Amino acid sequence: MSEAKPTTHEPYAPVIVKLLQGAVYDDNTKVWNDLLQYQFEVSQYFEKIAVELIVEKQDGYAYIKQVPIDEEDNTIGLVRRMPMKYELSLLCVLLRMLIDDFEVSNTDQHNLYISHKRLKEELEIFFKEKSHKVKMIKELDRYIEQAEGLGFLKAIDKDTKVKDEIQYEVRRIIKARITNDKLEEFKRKLQQDV
Repeated sequence: MSEAKPTTHEPYAPVIVKLLQGAVYDDNTKVWNDLLQYQFEVSQYFEKIAVELIVEKQDGYAYIKQVPIDEEDNTIGLVRRMPMKYELSLLCVLLRMLIDDFEVSNTDQHNLYISHKRLKEELEIFFKEKSHKVKMIKELDRYIEQAEGLGFLKAIDKDTKVKDEIQYEVRRIIKARITNDKLEEFKRKLQQDV
């Protein structure tokens, strides 16, 4: 009978791996609790590689971001920056605006839920030309999937047979990723295009 090998990794190693994969949310109870318990150690680990740990306890999420390593704002290159297509940017800006409105007007619920149908209706407002609107709506599912992949949306009942009835939770991390400055910059560009 062989003896079990002693554990040689840190107890917060799974938290580090999850953060390297993307944002961590409080609905992943085990990882979230470990993150809170070992927040100092996890933060120190990331600081050594020029990455900052951001924990938003009130909103229930945490993520990492690269910090500049020189005067030209270069980073270590852990994450490649890839520009979003206009339509995906538009969806993300819309989600950010919706969550801002929700937080101002809603005191009963903690999370914003939105149906596929309402997302479609909200996006149609931005398109004057029928051809652009039809193209956007046709490809909406792809943009929603991309927003899910970025962690901005979470499908609640994806097994619903009627697509328009699918509900999504708008994840609060979008406020950190689409900052007020980025939001205003996009609104200015949008006004120039309209």
